[in-house]
Amino acid sequence: MTSQDCRTDGEGRIKCATVSATDVTAVIQSYKNYFAYRVIEDGFVSEDQAAAWGATGMAGSRQVIMGPESGTEVFIRIVQNDDMPDYEPLKSYGWNAIEITVKDVEALHENLKNSPFHIIGVPTYLDFSDKIYPMQAVGIAKEAFYLNQVRGDLPDYDLPMARSFVDHTFIMILATPDMNNAIKFYTENFGWNQGNAYFVKYSVINQAFDLPEETPHHLSMTCVGRIVNNEIDQYPETTIVRSCRKNKLPPGIAMTSFMVEDMDKVKATLISDPIRIDMAPYNGRRSACCIGNAGELIELIEVK
Repeated sequence: MTSQDCRTDGEGRIKCATVSATDVTAVIQSYKNYFAYRVIEDGFVSEDQAAAWGATGMAGSRQVIMGPESGTEVFIRIVQNDDMPDYEPLKSYGWNAIEITVKDVEALHENLKNSPFHIIGVPTYLDFSDKIYPMQAVGIAKEAFYLNQVRGDLPDYDLPMARSFVDHTFIMILATPDMNNAIKFYTENFGWNQGNAYFVKYSVINQAFDLPEETPHHLSMTCVGRIVNNEIDQYPETTIVRSCRKNKLPPGIAMTSFMVEDMDKVKATLISDPIRIDMAPYNGRRSACCIGNAGELIELIEVK
């Protein structure tokens, strides 16, 4: 297998999902053993980086960048963070799941049965397409994954076929109290587009909130051309605001990093002026953060 990136960085590309973890080493091992992910960099959060995140208390914390065996340069960053024992995945607003393209979801499901991952959804086709065959699981850091065997493109969207057993993140799942407002943040501030909208029976949401399994939920997406990058889910009214320690990253999936062609054209209010960091996923490029309408932390990395 040739180990190289599957595409070039461009507007709206997901570059990195950041996971808060109390035991970074255990999370690394779980990704190595069951995703065949590799460590790209192992270092510490600098003061400038922590300030850019709006989380000055993260300075000095260990951060490890991991990527898929395929060589695709889309990463998961694991950051050492305080334990939040009350945090439960899929029950609060913000980044709720990482969707990854996989080669064989049935085989992966078998592998994860005796693993540190907790399976919350067995492989099941979605109502609206047989090109998407996902399962769902939660990792050691209470980070939820949608592990999706892509079997072809949709009429309006191009979906990435996996080049390794567990390949790269291609959609981030955002939980919001107001789907349209959440989408508007991305369309108005970054110039991205809204994709199709659906009402679907959503098993993991219904399971998390003890709702009848037939309960439908409204979702839509943001996209750039034919590439989808976010699924925006309207969550039930009983969803809570995610608790977070002062000056720290949120628990679970803390942040998503996206590529932008020109930082100066971003209309969102940035937490700080753009900075440059040498390590992955930045590699010396300018980056800055902002907060979305669902309270989600968004990191932007400039293409040039």
